[in-house]
Order: sequence, then structure tokens, then C-alpha cells
Amino acid sequence: MEIIRQIEIVHSNPPNKPEYIYAQSAKIFNTNQLFLFSEKLGPKKKSSSPHYHRSIDEIAYIIQGEIYAIEEESEVLLKQGDSVLFKANSQAKNFLENRSTEPAEFLLFRRSIKNEDVIY
Repeated sequence: MEIIRQIEIVHSNPPNKPEYIYAQSAKIFNTNQLFLFSEKLGPKKKSSSPHYHRSIDEIAYIIQGEIYAIEEESEVLLKQGDSVLFKANSQAKNFLENRSTEPAEFLLFRRSIKNEDVIY
């Protein structure tokens, strides 16, 4: 059994990218089958560039703040406890955005993959 305590979770920018403009990430678990990251979105920040995945679904669960889920022209405001599913190979580019003046945080769940399958 592997345990990760909240106090052990440290969010950071990707290595060698101190001015990274997207979400700060903290790996919770990344096994051969599952991927669970905690992501912090500062005020007025986006989670990533618009994208979709060819072979994996992504689920985001909001644990703090308010975040907009954006997929092509559609957008929905999500609050603490809400979730969004971005389906694999939808060909609809998506991302999350914090438009508020307060920080936000979400958990990102997906299947682990060996090859990159993201389309920007």
C-alpha cells in the first residue's frame, strides 16, 4: 500500500521553466495504469494550452475555487465538488481557466500512457 499525505504534496512549475504560465502540478500517483495529479491555478491562469487526447479520457475534480471548463466554444463554470470529463479523441480542444482573483485547485485523473497522445 502506498500512502501520500496532503502535507507531502508540493506544487511546482515544470523543471527549467520558472516563468511557466500554466498550472502548477504535483504528482500524487503515476502508476502503469493510473495518473493522478493535483493542479493549482493562480488567479487569471489557464491549466494548459487548448488540447485533446487521442486515446485517453481526462477527468478534473474541483477541490477549491471556481474554474471554467472550456471545450471549443462551450464553457461551464465549475465550483468546489464539481467534475468535468473530456472524452478521448473528441477532436474538441479543451482546457480549464481560473478567471477569478482567488487561487483554485483541481485533481486530474486519467489513464497512464507510455506514448504522448496529446494534440494541441
